[in-house]
Amino acid sequence: MQTFLPYPDFLASARVLDQRRLGKQRVEALQVLRGLTRPGYGWRHHPAVRMWAGYEEALTRYGLDVCAVWAAAGRADTCAATLVTDLTTARGTGRVRTQAELAAAGELPPWLGRDDLHRSHRSALLRKDPEHYRPRFGDVPSDLEYVWPPSDRPPLAAGHPTGGEGAAS
Repeated sequence: MQTFLPYPDFLASARVLDQRRLGKQRVEALQVLRGLTRPGYGWRHHPAVRMWAGYEEALTRYGLDVCAVWAAAGRADTCAATLVTDLTTARGTGRVRTQAELAAAGELPPWLGRDDLHRSHRSALLRKDPEHYRPRFGDVPSDLEYVWPPSDRPPLAAGHPTGGEGAAS
C-alpha cells in the first residue's frame, strides 16, 4: 500500500504515473482514507495510512486529482464519488478544497515537500517500471528505501479526531 507522491504537487504526481499505478492509486487513496476514518478497518496501522492521519481532506484531494487524471484519459471512475462520500461521512461536510486552498489554510501534511520522501517515491516507481520512469526521473537511484514520515495529528474516526485509547473526542 502506498500513495505515490514523486512530487509535492498532487496533479503533477498523478500525471507522471504509468497507467497501472494511476489506476491503483484511486483505490489505494480510498483504502487509506477508510483506514483513517473507519474504526476497525484493515490497514489502519500501515505507515502509508498513519502518515496521512489528520490530513484526510488532503488525502481526498490527492485521490480526486488522481481520479481526474484517470478520467481525463476516457476511463470510467467510481472512486472519486466514493472518496467524497466517505470524507463527508467522517467529517460532516463534502466540499474538498484544492491543494492550493489546503496549503493556504495550513492543511497539508508537514512531510509534503520533503525531498527525501519524494525521492524515495521516485526510486520505488523506478523499481516498478524502469522503462516508464527512467526518462522522467533521471539519475534518481532505484534502491532507496521508502520514507514513512509520521503525521503530527491524530486521525479522524467516526467523525471525531482520535488520539487512541482514552483520548478526548
